[in-house]
Amino acid sequence: MRRKIAIVRSRQLICVSVIVGAAIACKDTAWTPRGSAETVLSEIKLGGAANVAKRIDADESFGRSVMNGVETGDSAWLQVAANITPASGAAEASLSIALASALPRSPERVLALLGPRYPVEDVCGIPFLKPDSALVLSYHDEAVAALGRVRSVPLTPVRDACRLELDSARAHRLERIDPSYIIKNKPVAPPRRRRR
Repeated sequence: MRRKIAIVRSRQLICVSVIVGAAIACKDTAWTPRGSAETVLSEIKLGGAANVAKRIDADESFGRSVMNGVETGDSAWLQVAANITPASGAAEASLSIALASALPRSPERVLALLGPRYPVEDVCGIPFLKPDSALVLSYHDEAVAALGRVRSVPLTPVRDACRLELDSARAHRLERIDPSYIIKNKPVAPPRRRRR
């Protein structure tokens, strides 16, 4: 009898350990955003994509977690991006930046998402806020190398359009960062009037 009780208790402890371990592994943090992609996908299925898209705007922590997850290029997080339509211009811009960050890591999956919801020019146009010339050059080189690895025939037109946009954005960004551009286009102050 005591042996049966001991076996039952040990099974209960194992079950509790597994449940607690799963809860900790799925905790939504900035360092482990991948653990909650499945949770977000479940929220999309249960509550609808529109509600999750609104939550991205309303809950800053949740929105940051989703963007950090999409940036990883993980397939589950890219599935989240595929299922939602940004509810605001800010969310749309943030998702474009997150997808641009994911492009060098997972080019085929990101290219598959490009279209009406996520335009090529928004994602492949180096949409980062305040990039310096070193970031522009390194990102361009990484993204071009990643696009070179894409061999899927259906993705060829999107890949080529993305490459053209990357090259164009690189030239435009470097022109804007170049100090000679600032000097050349420096606004001229109006002439001072002399007092009589």
